Amino acid sequence: MSQPPPELAKQVVFVVDDDEGVRNSVRRLMESEGFEVCAFSDGRDLLNEASVPEFGCLVVDYHMPAMNGLELVSALRGRGVSIPAILITGDPNKYVRDRAAAIAVLVVEKMHLGSYLPSCVREAIAKHALLS
Repeated sequence: MSQPPPELAKQVVFVVDDDEGVRNSVRRLMESEGFEVCAFSDGRDLLNEASVPEFGCLVVDYHMPAMNGLELVSALRGRGVSIPAILITGDPNKYVRDRAAAIAVLVVEKMHLGSYLPSCVREAIAKHALLS
């Protein structure tokens, strides 16, 4: 029997974006929706994090120096981190969408973050909880 999705208060949204303005904007948006947020300026910082909880969601930018968002998600998956991931980008071309789909990552255009991202995060967390 499946357990109900964990409470939002227990959910952590990991925001990874090298653009401080976008990172802070997404942080404020997700906090206003009741999520705890941990923000990072690049993927290496998140990879160096001691642990990533079992419940929550990754919100990662595609274009970042050293490691793009899909490379970050792949590295986390390789470490056994299975929380859902959402890729944010200003240029969701076919190549990016195809690569994201191959590793089960939803793509959200940056221009739709305010209206669409919170519901995407909630839905991703709920689906993950049902599968866990």
